[in-house]
Amino acid sequence: MLDKLDALKIFCTAAETLKFRETATRLGIAPQRVTRAIAELEKQLGEMLFIRNTRQMKLTPFGSQFWRKAEVLLADSESLFAESGHPHLEEMSGRVRITLPPLFENHDILCRLLDALADYPLVNIEWRVTDAHLNIIDEQIDIGIRIGTVPDNRFIVKTLYPVGVSIVAAPALIARMGMPESLQDLRHHYPLSALNNSDSGRIWPWQFADGYTFFPTQPAFVASDIASELSAALAGRTYSQMADISVRQYLQRGELVNVLPELNFKAWQLYIFRPHQPLLPARTRLVFDLLTQILKDLFRESK
Repeated sequence: MLDKLDALKIFCTAAETLKFRETATRLGIAPQRVTRAIAELEKQLGEMLFIRNTRQMKLTPFGSQFWRKAEVLLADSESLFAESGHPHLEEMSGRVRITLPPLFENHDILCRLLDALADYPLVNIEWRVTDAHLNIIDEQIDIGIRIGTVPDNRFIVKTLYPVGVSIVAAPALIARMGMPESLQDLRHHYPLSALNNSDSGRIWPWQFADGYTFFPTQPAFVASDIASELSAALAGRTYSQMADISVRQYLQRGELVNVLPELNFKAWQLYIFRPHQPLLPARTRLVFDLLTQILKDLFRESK
């Protein structure tokens, strides 16, 4: 039984890295052991798990399905053999690297997390707030929080809250320029804001439910962060398309007005994710679970 669990751990790591040599390095074993474990698994299952050639390696369709099942089995086995529901203090030490976008709730998220970790003083948090989509594996990120489309099955993902987009403007700007009659009217005759995409160096497009997108051609204000774009809208400088979680409180207080509300739509998800890890450190599992609950509570409160 232990041999099979070891083989599953090797397989799950190989499924994540898609490189046998890197798998061996991560697990601290010889590369030959990785090759042998995968071959034995494939023989027992009667199915190929990987397609391999001189240039690349990828999972077979069966391998992808088996990966998900193997992850569940390994997680269950860890729970079964745990002595209690609370990890020992000596297990709860070391660094947990977290990346997340510049949300307005970040202060509350971090304060709640650090308060929840008060009993674990040896857990060190590395908190990376950035718009850039870091390479999770290369940067050795343990946990990510993002707004967007949910990533593929290379990650363990929990969706938390649907995120929509709305077009907003300050009442003073609307009083001065009026309410646009249509999207095309807005696009061509009103001052728009734009947000830089730090990954591509270009601005993000405005997006709509019917699949239509456009890039503001002569934006009246360009920002590299959400907070600055919001400031431009609040100052009456621009009509802006922004995430509803960013503008909700200002709409409620009347500091912003929803322009062309028929174009509102739920575009993305707020989600938390982590890489597949067959040997997940107890500290990472603890922080992942705490953050999941904190985010659920915080956005439930803000509805």
